[in-house]
Amino acid sequence: MTDTTLPFADLERVYETLAETLDALPEAQERLFLAQLALALAHRVGDVERVMDAIEEARRGVEEAGSKPGQ
Repeated sequence: MTDTTLPFADLERVYETLAETLDALPEAQERLFLAQLALALAHRVGDVERVMDAIEEARRGVEEAGSKPGQ
C-alpha cells in the first residue's frame, strides 16, 4: 500500500464540507456523525496500523489544542 496524502486544496475542500455538515447537524448528532465518518474512512484505508496512527495523531492534536493558553 502506498502512503499518499491529499493536496492542500483538496484537504481544504474536505475541511469546508466537514464544517458545513457539522454546522447543519443538531449538536446531539455531531459525535455520532464523526464516529460513523471515522469508521467509514477506516474501512476505506484498509490498514489497521495507519488507522490507529491517525487516531493517535488526532488525540494528540486535541490535547495540544486544549493545553494552549486561552483554551
